[in-house]
Amino acid sequence: MLSFVSLLSVVSYNIQYSLGADCRYNLGRSIERIRDADIICLQEIDRNWRRTHMADQFAEIQQLLPDRYCVFGPSIDVDASVVQSDGSIKNLRRQGGQMIASRFPIMSSRVIHLPKDETGINMNMWSVALEAVIATPDKQIRVINLHLTDVTETNRITQIQSLLKQCAAATIEGGAWNGDEGDDEYREHWQMNDIVPLMPKEIILTGDFNDEPESHVIKLVTDAGFSDTWSLSPATAASTSTFKKNPEQGTDRDLRIDFIFVSPHFETVNASIDGFTDASDHQPVWATLQ
Repeated sequence: MLSFVSLLSVVSYNIQYSLGADCRYNLGRSIERIRDADIICLQEIDRNWRRTHMADQFAEIQQLLPDRYCVFGPSIDVDASVVQSDGSIKNLRRQGGQMIASRFPIMSSRVIHLPKDETGINMNMWSVALEAVIATPDKQIRVINLHLTDVTETNRITQIQSLLKQCAAATIEGGAWNGDEGDDEYREHWQMNDIVPLMPKEIILTGDFNDEPESHVIKLVTDAGFSDTWSLSPATAASTSTFKKNPEQGTDRDLRIDFIFVSPHFETVNASIDGFTDASDHQPVWATLQ
């Protein structure tokens, strides 16, 4: 079990590219609600989409959180370039994906691509998990921020199976680099004397799973040794859904599909769902860990 100098607060929030339940875009209100967490995991971040007026939301969120270390992992990355009047190319990429913002240094990060099924006329996009190794005051931990497909359970199952297999293999393969060879010049050339990012067994697995607690997808997660930080109790009963009924945006009932899971190395002090904000079609999920 980890022992932190102070408690570690984590929040996961699908901000739906800042589109609120009132059908208005407002990135500031999305971030204001969760800005105090030590580790912030966001899904559905837009970069250069027409719907959000070609905004770079990753850059804008960094401006809103100037005291945080930030990384972004695109699930989709396609051309949005513009040929200008003089014939030059303004290179732009239309991207959507996940973001992690941390109070502590992010030692390394990478995008883990998940399998995508061909779904015919039903829109299905690439899905990824964004992994970050974060140097907390006590030790390095691994944070994995995912967004599984909403199209079919079959595809979600293959995605989570792929990710869980990668989680287990990653601790064996090690961090961003390894090795201890060469003279001083060689080592400086490759910056081998820098602090080596580890690949910790201590994992926070969080995000939009697009499946409910009783689903096969979530059973695979818990069977792999992860624990759901949230549980129903008198203290949490007032807010139990992370995806509220909103017929105007296509949701016909309340669902709990956003989670913060932890490996056995963590103890959950408390967890909650913020049921009050309407800054997205999802609700932020909070956990305090030790």
